[in-house]
Amino acid sequence: MKQFIALSRRRNSVLRRNLLIGLLLVSFGLVGCGGKLGKIEPAAVDTAIADAAAAIAAAREVDASSLAADAFAAAESNLEAAKTALAEKKGDAALRLAYQAISDARIAQRDALNVAKNAELNAALLQKTAGTDELRQTLSAKEQKLDELRTEIQKLQREEDKREQTLSELQEKNRELRDKRATYSAQVAKLSKTLDDIQKRANRAETELRNYGRDVADLRGKLEVAERMAKEEGHQKRAVVAEINSLRRQLREQAAIYTEKLAAASQLKTDKQHEDYLKQKAQEAHAYVDSQPALHPPKTGRTSLSTAQIAAGKAALGNWENTWYSKNLNAHLSYYTPGIVADKVVIHESKEHRNKIDLQQLQSDLREMNTYAWSKVKIDTQVEGESVIGINRLTRLVTPAADENATALYNIWIREVWMHEVGNAWKIHHEIWQIYENVPNF
Repeated sequence: MKQFIALSRRRNSVLRRNLLIGLLLVSFGLVGCGGKLGKIEPAAVDTAIADAAAAIAAAREVDASSLAADAFAAAESNLEAAKTALAEKKGDAALRLAYQAISDARIAQRDALNVAKNAELNAALLQKTAGTDELRQTLSAKEQKLDELRTEIQKLQREEDKREQTLSELQEKNRELRDKRATYSAQVAKLSKTLDDIQKRANRAETELRNYGRDVADLRGKLEVAERMAKEEGHQKRAVVAEINSLRRQLREQAAIYTEKLAAASQLKTDKQHEDYLKQKAQEAHAYVDSQPALHPPKTGRTSLSTAQIAAGKAALGNWENTWYSKNLNAHLSYYTPGIVADKVVIHESKEHRNKIDLQQLQSDLREMNTYAWSKVKIDTQVEGESVIGINRLTRLVTPAADENATALYNIWIREVWMHEVGNAWKIHHEIWQIYENVPNF
């Protein structure tokens, strides 16, 4: 725009110069044609002055007095000077000044028009610039909204993935429950068949017992008759004694058989009671297992951790384990988050007792466990989600074997810890204890 204004000014300067040259030529021509040297007709001067006034009025209409103040002031000044020269009878000067006023007025008019046009262009340009800024703002708002929508879509996708994972876990748990139900059904069927067999054997044994009881009663009756006959005198005494001995032998044999049958019947009754007990305990165990919540969090084997993070987590697990075996309990406890809730499961005489303990109770229990001499069996590591998992198995002897035929009893302690990254450190946010009391070292 500055270049355009400068170009307009150069053009106006050229026009002013050319108009001045033309006025001088006209003045000289008029002087030469008048026949009167130095004399100019007053009418020509009046006409020029009137044209100058008209040109100044036209310039004033386009606000040249403010938009082209210098040229407009020059036009007015030259018009007044022309009028003064006319009054002083200086025709050539008056004519020249009048034409100069016309030139200045027209230049002022043109400059004012150009300035007004430039102002309109500037206003239009500013309006377009404002429209462009508004479009940019609108576009930025649209892009922000698009980013928000993308974020929302990603969030929904993660939730959908989580729901699918939960559904898959529930389906897997369903399958496990079906498998358990089928296993228990098979066990119940097997126990029912065993009970039927025992019942049949018991019935047969009872029939045999009744038969042998009758045989023994008959033998006792014969023996009594024989003994009475033995008391009598006569030639049959020897035969009777022999018969008595034979009957006594048969009675002893039948009594032995009868005793064995009684023992077998008693054992069958005991077996039946034992089978009934096993059946009852199996049902109770089945009901108990079904009623218990899952002890371990579900594991998918998938993780979002990098290789470096996994290595750092495993190193933290190793340091945590070393603090335990070095009896540095304070350092050991420093690996736990303040809000940890641990699952403690104690299995004693095939009965399971579960408790959830907070950090304070966990510290108390760890201090107690740290007073015993535990032997490390092994430690395994796994990775799940954002956690590195350590499974540490320890044992300690409780009751030594009395002889080579006896079995030593142990307490077995399985610790499963879940670690995740908190800032620049790895902390345990969940732990599961399984303590088997007074069991063989499995």
